[in-house]
Amino acid sequence: MKENLKKKVTSIRTHIILVIVFVCAVTIMASLFMNSVFLKKVYLKDRMDGMLSAFNSIYEAGLDQSLYDQDFASELEGVSLRYNVDIIVSSPNGAVLITTKSEGGQLLSRMMKRMYSMLFSGKDEEKKQILYSEDNLSIEQFHDSEMKSDFLILWGTLFDGNILFMQSGIEPMETSANIANRLVLITGIISIFIGLIVAYMLGRRLTKPIMELSDLSKKMASLDFDARYVTRDVPNEIDILGDNMNVMSEKLENTILELKKANIDLQNDVEKLNETDRKRREFLSAVSHELKTPLFLIQGYAEGLSDGISDDPEDWKFYSDVIKDEAGKMNVLVNDLLSLDRLEEGKTDFIIERFDIVPVINSLIEKNRKPLSDGGIKVDFDGETPFYVISDEFYTGLMIENYFSNAIHHVKGDEKIITISLKKTEDKKARVSVKNTGDNIPEEALQHLFEKFYKVDKSRSREYGGSGIGLSLVKTLSEKLGAGCGVNNLPDGVEFYFDLDF
Repeated sequence: MKENLKKKVTSIRTHIILVIVFVCAVTIMASLFMNSVFLKKVYLKDRMDGMLSAFNSIYEAGLDQSLYDQDFASELEGVSLRYNVDIIVSSPNGAVLITTKSEGGQLLSRMMKRMYSMLFSGKDEEKKQILYSEDNLSIEQFHDSEMKSDFLILWGTLFDGNILFMQSGIEPMETSANIANRLVLITGIISIFIGLIVAYMLGRRLTKPIMELSDLSKKMASLDFDARYVTRDVPNEIDILGDNMNVMSEKLENTILELKKANIDLQNDVEKLNETDRKRREFLSAVSHELKTPLFLIQGYAEGLSDGISDDPEDWKFYSDVIKDEAGKMNVLVNDLLSLDRLEEGKTDFIIERFDIVPVINSLIEKNRKPLSDGGIKVDFDGETPFYVISDEFYTGLMIENYFSNAIHHVKGDEKIITISLKKTEDKKARVSVKNTGDNIPEEALQHLFEKFYKVDKSRSREYGGSGIGLSLVKTLSEKLGAGCGVNNLPDGVEFYFDLDF
């Protein structure tokens, strides 16, 4: 379709040239036709009107008795020149009373001969053609065979009975029409040539801004909206169109940018939705996995007790302790999941205040005195100097408890040491860190530690009841209360930290 359109395209300049040539040609043809058909009639009508005006002037002069005065001779000469006629006033018997021709001259003689021929002889009727006739005058076209010329002859009767004879020579209409047609043709050719030059210049002036608009539209079609149409000093309709295209280009650019932004947002939403769906599946899989083992153990030992697999009270106590322990682990998991869900959904109400975090840490150490003593673990913490932070006291304690519990279960070495430190960072944050001696965490696992249900060593996590939720809970709380959290491998162990305002 585009190829066919390109083949059919014709320049506006060509259209303008063709239109001007066509108009000139039609004008020339119409002029030639008018000359050929109407020139003779118009010419005769004009000459006849002049002769009638001359007759009326002379007739009116006769009414006031001034026609035959010597003073009227000059006025009669003026009428003759004005209407290009020769005039004779004669008596009914043919005697010349007044004339505009010199008496005794050859022209007067010929004129008198024509007058007598028309008035008295009645000959050469075929040479006469009556063009106009009234009661007292007549206008005829007469062909003089001797002079080979045509004349318009007016003769009429004046108020006193004298005869007015008037003649005017007329050229052959064919010759006049041919001359006029040649003049029209020459003028038309010149007009066409001038029209071509004007059409070329006008077309060039018109097509230049149109081509600029065409290039602008092509760039807009290619989504290039940097080009702009430049309006001339004296704007016209094309410049108005150019301004409108500039506005349209700007609006299209803004619309496309908005569409791109909306598309990016939509893609992000789709990715988030997919990520949410992926996490949901992983969450269900992880929860199912975490609950499967304790449920299996509870079911197994409960069935053993129900079937009376042993009569030994010690075995009954062992079975009961296992069931109670596994139920406790399930309870911890469910509570952690509920707490994390409330945090992520924004359903948790925080009580933000400024408080001393040192008593919170001291209380936590005291609460874990027995597992620390049983494991031979030493805690290094300055529990005397106050350290104030701005946060929620309960949830801040929960974050420290998760770090501390994690450190207790992973501390190693000949001298097991857990170090809790409080310090202010360069970016004006209060950093709480819990460090334990022992093995480093694999580098590939560092970025996943704060994900739900992620465990570096699943078998050991099972031993101390880890659910894989604690660190994820710390991350969510730190984002809500402070400026984030993190983990670092140190030469002699691992350090976990989170930042708060102070």
